[in-house]
Amino acid sequence: MILILSLVAPLFGGLFYIAALQCALPPRRWALLGCLFGPAALPLFMARRRWSLVCARGMGYALLRA
Repeated sequence: MILILSLVAPLFGGLFYIAALQCALPPRRWALLGCLFGPAALPLFMARRRWSLVCARGMGYALLRA
């Protein structure tokens, strides 16, 4: 079990690193969180990505226009 976790942890770290680079978030922090918590950090990542988008564009900007 520990062997599987030790092999999968760098995979999640790399995935979070790439996703953080694409979303202009600090990549080393998210890579570390990905290595430590694995896919459990995904909701935190999505919330932070959404919050940074709202801060950059403002509250009055609609993401989905009708």
